[in-house]
Amino acid sequence: MKTLLFAISMLFLFSCDNSVKEEVKDYSKITLTMDTVVVDSGDEIINLRGGLGVNTMSEDNKFLFLWSYDNNSLQKINLEALKLEKTTQFEKEGPNGIGDYLSWIRLLNENEVLLSGFGKFMIFDLDGKKIREHYLNKETFGKSFFAAGDDFDRNPLLLRNGEVVYGYLGDGIIGNWTFVKADFKEKKLTPIELPGIGELPDYRILLDGEINSSASPERVLKKAGDRIILSNSAFSTIYLLDLKNDSIYQIGYNPKLSPKQKKGGYPEKVESVDRFREVMAEIDTEINFQAPVWDEQNRKFYRFAFETLPTDIYKGPLFLSPHQRPISKVFLSIFDENFNLLGETILDGFKNVSNTVFVRDGQIWSYVNVDDELGFVRMTINYE
Repeated sequence: MKTLLFAISMLFLFSCDNSVKEEVKDYSKITLTMDTVVVDSGDEIINLRGGLGVNTMSEDNKFLFLWSYDNNSLQKINLEALKLEKTTQFEKEGPNGIGDYLSWIRLLNENEVLLSGFGKFMIFDLDGKKIREHYLNKETFGKSFFAAGDDFDRNPLLLRNGEVVYGYLGDGIIGNWTFVKADFKEKKLTPIELPGIGELPDYRILLDGEINSSASPERVLKKAGDRIILSNSAFSTIYLLDLKNDSIYQIGYNPKLSPKQKKGGYPEKVESVDRFREVMAEIDTEINFQAPVWDEQNRKFYRFAFETLPTDIYKGPLFLSPHQRPISKVFLSIFDENFNLLGETILDGFKNVSNTVFVRDGQIWSYVNVDDELGFVRMTINYE
């Protein structure tokens, strides 16, 4: 096992919400200790050219599953042993074929994974054998149905072994997303209204030219116990969905160290690719909120946010994630389990922000590329 350790102790001053009181923790200052570990890939290669790209994790955050487009394989990584445990080759065609493209994957249980692409759900075992599949535009849900072009955005949540899906449904080219609950067993499709969503700005940008496409802030769903947390990269506001009764409510908080949302005022439609890239770069320099992550051991939520540096027009792929740009400033906020803001800080010296962050055993894990090896920065928050 390859392990790379950097012991770093950093002291940050916190801005505290005086309306929140705790007897044990002192949020006026913390010590953040970090180390970096590297996964042992053995004789194989973990391709990090696109970062972690398409991945999924076990519910206990013990295993990371990473999809490789290069050879249509699924790599199972043991995060306890820090070791690549298994690589499964998938077929592109035939009875066990995955098709031409995958947009996201989700682990259903310890033996099955769902692969999704172009309006199709495919359930496989972890040896690459197809168990069943659903074509969304062929599914009927009473009087509701999936229109041509409809698909789930990249971050749906699957429950009951994939029979129930919560997520944003719409046409990715147009970018018209609706939050829904799809019950494939009961054949019921239920739109869920997000209270107050109309009062929040819509940052969607349409590219209407030789290429037709759209871009909008990242919408992420995370499950914590009996609740689903819905967040948006453009603003601090979050939604909590209580799975016991499907009730949903909005939580708004006001960060003291960062803006609470992007400024807005961008053009709704552009006609050239260069203008599209230019607008997206401008948007990314403003605040970008990541999804809150749940710390079961310490009963806390942590949320990172960051801003990027102005850059020249990017000439690579059309879509570039904000965290792939040069970082200018990183923020960390800590909440109790009811999302009361306990404290926030600026992480001086942080120049890398990952789109894959999770908590294991009370430590925050954040993906990092270490000389083309899969690594994670592990952060422990110590309270004085």
